[in-house]
Amino acid sequence: MPLRISDSRIRSFTETLQRSSAPKITDANVLDILAAVGDGSHASGDKVKTQLTRPGITRKEQFDLAAKGLTNNEKSDLGQLLTKSGFAMDPGAKNFLEALTGKAALIETFGPLTIVGDQKNGIAGIAKAGETIEAINLSAAPAGRLHLTDTMVIGTADASGKFLGTMPDVREGDMIRMRTRAADGSTSDWLTIQAKGVETKDTRNAIVNLERMDLAAGTDGITVTHNTGRPLTEPGATLQFTNVRTGEKTQVKATENGSIPAGLKLKGQAGDEFKVAGSDGTNNLDFATVTGSLKVPGGNTGGNRIDLPDPKMHKDEMNVDGTPKFKLERFTGPLFIDEPKADDVRQGAIGNCYFPAALASVAAARPDIIKNMIKDNGDGTYTVKFTPNSYGGASRPVEIKVDGDLYARSYGGPIYGSSLGGSTAPDKMELWYPLIEKAYAQWKGSYDTIGNGGVAGTVMSEVMGKGYKYENISAANKDRIYEMIKTAGANKQPMAAGTYGTEDAAKYTNTGVYANHAYSVLGVEEENGTKYVKIRNPWGQSEHGSDGKNDGFFRMELGKFAELYRAVHIINP
Repeated sequence: MPLRISDSRIRSFTETLQRSSAPKITDANVLDILAAVGDGSHASGDKVKTQLTRPGITRKEQFDLAAKGLTNNEKSDLGQLLTKSGFAMDPGAKNFLEALTGKAALIETFGPLTIVGDQKNGIAGIAKAGETIEAINLSAAPAGRLHLTDTMVIGTADASGKFLGTMPDVREGDMIRMRTRAADGSTSDWLTIQAKGVETKDTRNAIVNLERMDLAAGTDGITVTHNTGRPLTEPGATLQFTNVRTGEKTQVKATENGSIPAGLKLKGQAGDEFKVAGSDGTNNLDFATVTGSLKVPGGNTGGNRIDLPDPKMHKDEMNVDGTPKFKLERFTGPLFIDEPKADDVRQGAIGNCYFPAALASVAAARPDIIKNMIKDNGDGTYTVKFTPNSYGGASRPVEIKVDGDLYARSYGGPIYGSSLGGSTAPDKMELWYPLIEKAYAQWKGSYDTIGNGGVAGTVMSEVMGKGYKYENISAANKDRIYEMIKTAGANKQPMAAGTYGTEDAAKYTNTGVYANHAYSVLGVEEENGTKYVKIRNPWGQSEHGSDGKNDGFFRMELGKFAELYRAVHIINP
């Protein structure tokens, strides 16, 4: 049965929702409905929306604002949304509509988290006694490898429900998303606030992560897609795309989850370059500061080059007809900028954490092995030598010859492994790690073959021609494991450790460590009687603790290490 909505704002909201693939009235977008019924002679809808979203406002105050302007026609409109629309609804959103139509009492316990004051001395607020408060800085998250649910605990409510929490690197104007977690694991609705009182002015412009956007040419223009579940910018930021060839500019506003609008199209053609700039509404209002450029695959590249066969992409990056979704870019940077080291290595968009964890460990312990396993042939090709261990017999080297072509994203960097040793530009990026990864994919069959999990110990063995030992970790043997790692570190034996599988993901909440993930183990240290294990995340970011660097390197207290890591792999002496 068609809806007969009388209020123009509610009708527009409904029509927009009906066009989405999974229409749902959420605890976030229901505020648009409240703003529509709360408008009137006393305030415009936009003004009411501003009041509804101010930090610290309670559900009761939001309800009163809406009820103040509610008319009988609007009450009928809300009744239709409840009974005839077929829309899915969050419990809190549904209760708002039921309360406004007189079908239920307002429940004030949905999203009980409230914020008071500014954030100059920390984030203060009220929750239920004993609840922990989790938060993520949405303005900083696009620069890291964080999903929107990768929160950190910032405080605990005392017996009266009050809390004062702190987060690292919060700046004026930052968007902070928060929720509470009870002892039984249940969580409240999300609450998003904008940091105030931290500095004299907003100094952090919206970050735009170009790696998370891809461009593709079609018959109706250029399709822009968000290629990951991680945010690419902060909510509400304005992004400007400028076609370098035509000069045409297109501006779009980021969604509440830091994404681009669905179905975004730009005018252009294959081979076009688009400069991208962002503004948070306070900084870079003229879009003069450009984040970088995205290139549309295709067009006439020209030039002569020697091409060798390339390993096929992972199945997730293949079209249904078996062709790759991404172009090959010729990289000509140096093999080594300086000595190979762990922080050169960065895992790409492929499920092979075991491989970069292993290579980073070898680079840290035995950089000479890395330097000797790859050779520049001087003709645009490279030879990579693996030495699989024969377990008793002589190891027979396997030599794989590759060229400098790497599958690249629209922003120019490789989609798979890359180097963190400076620029990712094709003529500047340090190449030893991505080329060794490419050679490994070529040897094993494809990026899909190596991109669905593996064993770090096997890779270290194939690189060094030695066997390795595998030791399970537990609270009972943690001291023995510590001594093993200590001895191996002194002997320059590469090591790696893996976490438990996704079935145990809950234990990693707010730890900065991820389930079903491999890490480099770089040694141990002891400080004031406390034993630590030194670790690196192959992402080159996202880590346990808060040392202010977010470079993937961290240390973990031995007991916590034994709790979160399943096993350690150590190459034989």
